Amino acid sequence: MTRSPIPTLVAIALAAGAAGAHGTMQEDMEGHDMSQMTMTPGQMQSNAQETLAPPDIPVTDADGRTEGFVARMRDAGPVIVSFMYTECDTVCDITNGILYGVDQELAGGDDRITLVSLSIDPANDTPAALRKTADEFAASPRWLWLTAGQRGTSPLLDSLGVAFDSIETHDPMFLIGDFCSNRFTRVIGIPEPEALIAMARDVPECAAS
Repeated sequence: MTRSPIPTLVAIALAAGAAGAHGTMQEDMEGHDMSQMTMTPGQMQSNAQETLAPPDIPVTDADGRTEGFVARMRDAGPVIVSFMYTECDTVCDITNGILYGVDQELAGGDDRITLVSLSIDPANDTPAALRKTADEFAASPRWLWLTAGQRGTSPLLDSLGVAFDSIETHDPMFLIGDFCSNRFTRVIGIPEPEALIAMARDVPECAAS
């Protein structure tokens, strides 16, 4: 596998959030395999809010720390969740590039927004593999990279409404909401980082019951 250079991915993410400064997002996508995507760069489908009830399945982060998914995320505030696997060099790199743009836009601010990249390939995505990819994207502490392991990944993805024929053909997808109210908006496509940030900032403050 040959991963796209991080400077190119940075350009993709920044192009999504900087109108005109770096050309269109379509121009910055040149050289990336878009054949598996159902939408062109800059387009997204945003569905009505839905309630999700994930189980408290143990997840392990890039630092090897294991904790129940719900317990870990319940007090995280607004979250932007994406789905990826570390050996991907097409859709996931685009998705991670968009989250990189979000991470950079939030740098130095006081937004209580957490980013989550949840692995869909538990066989290969060890904590070490997650750490390597997180480092490639210079992920800040607000950006979590998680795996639910061989037993937990399928039921966790099912509970989040994530299904695909194969990991290679999944569409870019984001969930924006919080794990206190369990209310989320599902976004499919290639949104601008600023659009995801705006949606996360609109998530109402939730007091745990």
